Amino acid sequence: MAKISEHKHQVVVMNYWGKRYPKYYACLFSIPNGAMLAGNKMQRCRQMNSLKSEGLMPGVSDLFLMVARCGYHGLFIEMKAEKGRLSEPQQEHIDRAREQGFMAEVCYGNEQAIDLLDKYMNSELTQ
Repeated sequence: MAKISEHKHQVVVMNYWGKRYPKYYACLFSIPNGAMLAGNKMQRCRQMNSLKSEGLMPGVSDLFLMVARCGYHGLFIEMKAEKGRLSEPQQEHIDRAREQGFMAEVCYGNEQAIDLLDKYMNSELTQ
């Protein structure tokens, strides 16, 4: 079985979301903290410094759903491939989000993320 990248899992989730919840399509969006920067080392360094000055935070989850449900203010999803690993900054962000009343979860693959989104949107979760 071919390994599916985190990127491809996230694309599947976004495609599903757009078809299943068109009314809320713009409420689920990516936070491109892990984006690859272009250029040579110096150019990438300048770009990263610029992004940090604009508020780039290490560890922020891949997706955010700007919909309140189930007693939560919204939902952060950290996407991982099936065998992906959570970094310390990612765990810290999840803990911080939970402390502030958000649901924040790690999903290993698109199926987990889709299941979580459906349960969240159908208010099948409790705080």
